[in-house]
Amino acid sequence: MTATSGASADTPDDPYGFRAIRDRTDYFVAPFDPGALVGANTHKPIILSPYGARHKIECRGDGHYVSIHDCVQYDTNGVAHELRLLANPIRPVYVYI
Repeated sequence: MTATSGASADTPDDPYGFRAIRDRTDYFVAPFDPGALVGANTHKPIILSPYGARHKIECRGDGHYVSIHDCVQYDTNGVAHELRLLANPIRPVYVYI
């Protein structure tokens, strides 16, 4: 997936931008962040990454009409790395590849 900054809803097959690329950094939580396992952030997907949820994460989907998918996280050099969703019955877990 090629990620570009900014969402655009101008494509004819997605007039409302439901599948647009968006900054979803706040959507994720690292396992040792406050409230990740018990507390305010237990509803957020877990991210297993050397950067935790501190570096920019972009995904497609609005999270309501279209599920969050095709996520990438940027490293310190600005290079996008795939975040792969692991099958987990309890809550979503994404792994930095």
